[in-house]
Amino acid sequence: MSERPAHTLRDQALALAGVAQFALYAHELGADGRDEPARINAARHAIFCTDPDRVIDVYGDLSQVGDGIAFLKTQLAGEKPDRKSAVVARYIGQLLRLSGNLLKDDAALSRIRGAIDRARLADPAEVPDILDGAYRNSISPIRPQIMLHGHPTYLGNEAIQARARTQLLAAVRCAILWRQCGGGFITLFFRRKALLKSLEGIGPSGAVR
Repeated sequence: MSERPAHTLRDQALALAGVAQFALYAHELGADGRDEPARINAARHAIFCTDPDRVIDVYGDLSQVGDGIAFLKTQLAGEKPDRKSAVVARYIGQLLRLSGNLLKDDAALSRIRGAIDRARLADPAEVPDILDGAYRNSISPIRPQIMLHGHPTYLGNEAIQARARTQLLAAVRCAILWRQCGGGFITLFFRRKALLKSLEGIGPSGAVR
């Protein structure tokens, strides 16, 4: 296979948009039970795409990460966040730190890879439990632990909990991708405008304008 091109700021921004999107989806599951098949399909696509040639391959195309791009643009622009945005932004920071700690745990990474391989070959009905188990067994023990805030009705629902953990697993996958693209907290804090500029021309739906 030919050598892959060097990663750009836009690659970093798209990886970060994935973290934002799946953190947002997990939050909305716990807060108001918002559960859409397209969202869980997007999360699984990201989880299963473990060896992409391009960052965008993790999502399929830009439209599949449109919610994350829109959220990230608002954050990078420095707009005053509402309560919901502030909560999701806190999850993003935790996920980025968690991904760094996960990369130091070879055993946990091996378990996750094994679970993903099993899920690829499993009956579709078994996939949700496999991915949920991958998060509970290999990511939940790592700090910082992501504690979702929301409504007790949804947080107490086991099916919603499982789907939220799958969204968080996808967010962790994108956080690792962000690091693989050269992303770091120095870039995030000191090159916000450059990251924002790299996303110019991408509309709310992910369409390039």
